[in-house]
Amino acid sequence: MSVGWEFYGGTALILLIVIVAGRRLRRPGSPKGPTWRNIAIGAVLFVLAGGLYTLPPHNVVIAVLVMVLGCGFFVIGIATLGGGYYGYLGAVAAGLAAVPWMMTPAPLVMSHVGRTVTCKVRDYDGTGVQSFTADCPDGHSHDMSSGDYKHFPNGQVRLIVDPNNVLPAQFDGPLHVTTKVVSSILMLLGAAGIVVAAAIKNRRLRGNVPHVANPGYSSGP
Repeated sequence: MSVGWEFYGGTALILLIVIVAGRRLRRPGSPKGPTWRNIAIGAVLFVLAGGLYTLPPHNVVIAVLVMVLGCGFFVIGIATLGGGYYGYLGAVAAGLAAVPWMMTPAPLVMSHVGRTVTCKVRDYDGTGVQSFTADCPDGHSHDMSSGDYKHFPNGQVRLIVDPNNVLPAQFDGPLHVTTKVVSSILMLLGAAGIVVAAAIKNRRLRGNVPHVANPGYSSGP
């Protein structure tokens, strides 16, 4: 799925911007400055991105763009809170905080409401495909994609679908919901730990945090 590549590519771009602009990223002075507000806006955008990806019309592109925007707010908030190399750590925290909202909601809900149906792969010619449309007996069609080429005996595929047609269909097979939930919790705890560490450093230095990830080649005084 291209979502992962777009997300990590966007996060890498945001990290590069943070490094290049590092000398200008000085903490504005909480509670007057927008540091905590930026972190909060980033968190809200992560939830919004998860909703856009999980709920109709399941717009992956807009969801990824919202997620990348959330990463920007999250990274800048953590960077200006902790200073120094918290520009790098903020990018890590953004990835940890954002991924669970794309990875977990649909499988978690589908494990309770989903049902398995056998659908017909539209215009299947017997060769392996990565993206295709599956026409199901209930009259609904689902656009599917996979990371590798799949072959479908008799042009049929078994899918797990939401009877209300709200959640995106998934390939039939183990959902590993427990693994996804546990992984998501650990990632969110990791992101929260980085935020707490930045806040502790900030308090220890009484707000006089160093420039963010000053690489020696960023512009500005």
